[in-house]
Formats: sequence, C-alpha cells, structure tokens
Amino acid sequence: MHTQIINIMGGQKAFSQKIDNFLSFIEVTQKGIPISVAQTVQKKMNLSNKQFGEMLNLSESTFQRRIKNKSVLSPAESERVIDFSKIIAKGMDVFEDEGDFNTWLNSPILALGNKKPLALLASSIGREEVLNVLFRIEHGIYS
Repeated sequence: MHTQIINIMGGQKAFSQKIDNFLSFIEVTQKGIPISVAQTVQKKMNLSNKQFGEMLNLSESTFQRRIKNKSVLSPAESERVIDFSKIIAKGMDVFEDEGDFNTWLNSPILALGNKKPLALLASSIGREEVLNVLFRIEHGIYS
C-alpha cells in the first residue's frame, strides 16, 4: 500500500529520500514534504486552492504564497497530505474508478452522519472515520 500512496503523491522522484516502508513516512513528515507533492494530491482530489488550503488548516492566501515560494509543508501539514493520500489509495481500491471515488467523497454518507467525506478530512478524527467507512465498504459491511 505504501507504493500506492507514493504514486498518488507523484512517485519516488517527488521525494529527496527513498521511501521503502511506512516508517519512512515519519522522516518525510518531520522534514516536510514539498508543496508540489501537496498540489499533486490536490489535483487527484479535484479541489481548489481554497478547499485544499482549508483541509490543511491554511488560508487560501497562505497556501498560494507557499506555492509561489515553493515551500515545504510543516510536519503537521505533511502528515495531513499523507493521510489524504492514504484515503485516495483506499478509495481507489474500493471504487476502482477515480470518478466514482470523487463522487463518493462529495456525497452525504449515512455512516458519516449524512456528512460528505470531504467535509471531514480537515480533522484527524474525520480522516480516520472516512478510512474506517472505506474499509467497511471494501469488506461488504453495510455503511
């Protein structure tokens, strides 16, 4: 699964170090991932700078400035981007179609209190719950 996550984030070439297991992500988040990696994930989720910035707990102007300056993200922001990538990887496993997965992300889900999964991704608890629902769907447990 870590290979899928790396591919979603732009492939091994997007990182200055080799990522060969999940523990490698710890070092990557501590150093901060490049904003270009975040933009790759943003495109996979079909989100505007404003939407993606909010998910990172950044204002749109701060996100735009980071893009302009080709900044690296903070450890907390980097961890969120990796979490988003895990959710995309699991969603692609479950739905097998990017369009279907994006539709699901933007639809009210009963198992999430009729909230859209996308609306829950700004918090770690929300990201965890979205992943839990994807696992339940994958295993045929009614959600």
